[in-house]
Amino acid sequence: MFSLALVLLSSLMLVAAGCGEREQKPTDPQASVSGTITNNGANVTPESSVVFFCKEKNATAAGLVDSLGKFSLKPGVSSIGIPAGRYQVMVRAPDPPAPALGTKEYEDFMSGKTKRPEPAKDVPAVLGAFDTSGVSVEVKVGENNFDFDLAKLVKGASSQPTQNVP
Repeated sequence: MFSLALVLLSSLMLVAAGCGEREQKPTDPQASVSGTITNNGANVTPESSVVFFCKEKNATAAGLVDSLGKFSLKPGVSSIGIPAGRYQVMVRAPDPPAPALGTKEYEDFMSGKTKRPEPAKDVPAVLGAFDTSGVSVEVKVGENNFDFDLAKLVKGASSQPTQNVP
């Protein structure tokens, strides 16, 4: 499951990294980003992905939420790092594991008798894409810590097109 999440996250980072107009430069001021993700104060499903994207700098950074709700982002291009700037944010629940090969659950799934399990409900689907999350943050040079409560972000997103988190 972890490797599938990592492959999907890496693929997303590569796609986002290739979609900008400005090329990053190694001389851009650098930042580190970490924080916590909760929903109404409770930890979200471990291995949920957190992705930051800065269109201006064509920079992507991503990480996975651990069992304590903490995350630490890694840059999409490790030699360049995470430059300071305004980032769009998305959070996505991990895909449920597929049934194990050779099991009755696998046979039922492959024959169409059962459907794929739904993703965890503690990460609202609206936050799973940059164009629908409406969340952006300002990443500054040096250490940055962001604590997101998804219930508050979703509640605020309905009244604001972009929710700026300090």
